[in-house]
Amino acid sequence: MIVEYTIQGQINSSVQVGDNIYFSLKTPNSSYETSNSFTYSGVVDSIEIGLSSSIISVNVDNDSNIPGGSDYENINVNDYFLFFSKDSSVNISRVKGYHANVTMINDSSEKAELFTVGAEIQSSSK
Repeated sequence: MIVEYTIQGQINSSVQVGDNIYFSLKTPNSSYETSNSFTYSGVVDSIEIGLSSSIISVNVDNDSNIPGGSDYENINVNDYFLFFSKDSSVNISRVKGYHANVTMINDSSEKAELFTVGAEIQSSSK
């Protein structure tokens, strides 16, 4: 069964067809904190990128792999945190390429400190 998740704003540019999608319920009154329970939803079937929102179609096995279960049509998907992982049998090496751009944003009014950032980078051709 195919389920569509409508994502407001931009989606991560690394999401591809074939990636695994997971979800977790956000904690009350939080934008970033989630419960400790993560649920596998399925495999990305297609991606439609729009100007203000995008649609990710996911091939799921059953209702328990959908936020809200069988009541999916009546829940607010924005109450859930969606994230993805790559298939490890295909994506087993480091980031490849000649350059990379990273943007880190703290849109909270609370003080935050970044301890360290690291990367393993491998040239894609030589």
